[in-house]
Amino acid sequence: MKRILLLSFLLLLLSGCGQATVPEAADTAGPTASSVVLEETATPTMTPEPAATMTPEPAAASESPTSTPTTEPVQPTDTPTPTPTVAPEVAVAQSSPASTLATEEASTTDLDGRFVFQVASGGEIYTVNADGSDLRRVGYGMDPDWSSDGSQITFSRWSEPWGIYTISSDGSGERLLLSSNVARAPVWSPDGSQIAFYFETEGLTAPDQMCMGEECRTIPGHIQTEWHVGVVDVADGYLHQPYVDRFSFSPTWSADGEWLVYDGGDSGATPSELHGLCLTTVEGPNNAVLTNNTNDHFPVWSPDGTRIAFMHWQHDHWEIYIMNADGGDRHPLTSSSNYVKPRPNNASPAWSPDGEHIVFLSDRGGKWEFYLMDADGSSQREILENVTDALEIQYTGTYERVISWGP
Repeated sequence: MKRILLLSFLLLLLSGCGQATVPEAADTAGPTASSVVLEETATPTMTPEPAATMTPEPAAASESPTSTPTTEPVQPTDTPTPTPTVAPEVAVAQSSPASTLATEEASTTDLDGRFVFQVASGGEIYTVNADGSDLRRVGYGMDPDWSSDGSQITFSRWSEPWGIYTISSDGSGERLLLSSNVARAPVWSPDGSQIAFYFETEGLTAPDQMCMGEECRTIPGHIQTEWHVGVVDVADGYLHQPYVDRFSFSPTWSADGEWLVYDGGDSGATPSELHGLCLTTVEGPNNAVLTNNTNDHFPVWSPDGTRIAFMHWQHDHWEIYIMNADGGDRHPLTSSSNYVKPRPNNASPAWSPDGEHIVFLSDRGGKWEFYLMDADGSSQREILENVTDALEIQYTGTYERVISWGP
């Protein structure tokens, strides 16, 4: 009986130990479940989920994650290329003049002739009809000028091969007339036989005198960089060097071709003598002062020879002035309100072939654009909107000839 009771007790004890192993199984199941979760996180089935959720979040513009890898790499290559290359070409060469011609006709159909202009110094050179039509690229360089008969254009170039160039009005027949890496502002004589310009050269400063008490001695001049006016014969390239100031810029011809007006500077006299616009001839010592205002620059002689328009630095901006050929009746053609800050600039004037109008450059509208006025300064209005909408005109204030008006 005791044995039976003892055996029963042992069986109960053993069954209790078996139940005690259940919580251990539950405990082992706990870590097993957590290890499964970690494995699921690392398994391939779970990896795409974080990748798929992370990928579209940075690329929020694309709502479908499946399209992102295929379209976004293509979009960056497609979008930039047509914008800078195709749009300017179409707008400049083909679409813009035609599409905006209707708005231009209201204000420019009364204008005759053609313009040649530069986008920037050393940049593209274009021709366009005065009504804004037929915009054409004819070359590159700076300071273009149209011959009086409209058959040729001259300009300078500061890249090799540098110098003074001529081309036909359609851009063909480019010819290097004079080799110089520092020539600027070429301008045709009225008969087309010569071209005046200015160029960098070297010269000697005037000697100076230094005194200590009663003892004085002369100090010789030293070499300095100067700018002189030159005139080249179109037929053979022969160079003339007129008598001019040590710093001379922007020549322009009288109607008879006998005189040149230029932007003068230090004449080399002792003591130093500074002035504004000057007169000279191609040959002979005929240099003379026309204005004594050192803020006068960039003269342009009228086709009939009676008037000279020029740029004047007025305190902090450029204005266009006019005077008679002898320097009399000097007055401004452009002006701006004192309440406008900064004051707009008006620069680079050019006469119409008949002398009735002046075209010029102005930033009064917030960017450089072309404007027109009568020779007395009246009826100022913007022209060639289609051109300046398609091309960004640049002006640095270094007396560039931006535009020239041909027949």
